[in-house]
Amino acid sequence: MYRIALCEDEKIFAEEQARICRRIMEKRNLEHSISVFENAEDFLRVLSLSPSDNTRFDLFLLDIVMNETNGVDLARVIRERDKDAAIIFITANPEYALQGYDVNALHYLIKPIDSGVLEKIITADYEQRFQRDFLIIKTDERNRRIPAQDIVCLEVVGRNVGITLKDGSFEYSGKLSELMEELSYQLSDESFVRCHIGYIVNLKNIKKLTRTQAITVTDKVIPISRAYSNEVQKAFLKQMWEF
Repeated sequence: MYRIALCEDEKIFAEEQARICRRIMEKRNLEHSISVFENAEDFLRVLSLSPSDNTRFDLFLLDIVMNETNGVDLARVIRERDKDAAIIFITANPEYALQGYDVNALHYLIKPIDSGVLEKIITADYEQRFQRDFLIIKTDERNRRIPAQDIVCLEVVGRNVGITLKDGSFEYSGKLSELMEELSYQLSDESFVRCHIGYIVNLKNIKKLTRTQAITVTDKVIPISRAYSNEVQKAFLKQMWEF
């Protein structure tokens, strides 16, 4: 089941967001639940409960500006408990989209929400979670199946390729260029980009990006060379905004 949580203190917007989400899920005949919180206090109370199906969510839609607190602070609480949940910030002012880069937000949407854009975002996130892409590579005489979303980066390590995952790392006996070809061939995901002669990074697992380096969700610092900087910046922005 795909579980959605909305936190919006303006009732009219909360009802409209819930209506759009419900229509999207019913249109695609997807099993789902939608929980609506009209204030941060109720939202935080549920998050503080012991993890269970009733307190676990796949997607959060958070209003950035609310009376008691703001969506960015709520997102930081979410990230303390769940590094993988998708977070979408909702705002009436595009300037607020500059906030919250450190919580690895999936997208930023401007009020009133474009239902077509939200449908594409939710569909992509659902497919990633329940219809995952996998990279299949041969290691130790067997094939290893790695969920694409778990890959943080690939890097040259001597004559091998180091593969960093969200929960560990290992080495692959081969060339970085060969793995890049496999990524392009096996995956529908376009989130993997070369950022350095010795590195390929998964844009979906970056929480902060500058011209010279990317900081991943595992806090690994990856260099970005001048030759690839513009390409990486454009790809990162495209992933964040274009749907």
